[in-house]
Amino acid sequence: MKTMTEKKFDTVQFFRSIKEKLATRMVSMTFEEQREFLKQVREGKIKIE
Repeated sequence: MKTMTEKKFDTVQFFRSIKEKLATRMVSMTFEEQREFLKQVREGKIKIE
């Protein structure tokens, strides 16, 4: 019988929240704006909190 340990960090929940935050910020952007925005996020110029 396995015992369930409480997770301190849930990866799936974390990435779903990041995905939602990105989607809300990108909803009114054009494709080119989205590409530039995501490039800046990857480079660390924009932080997603």
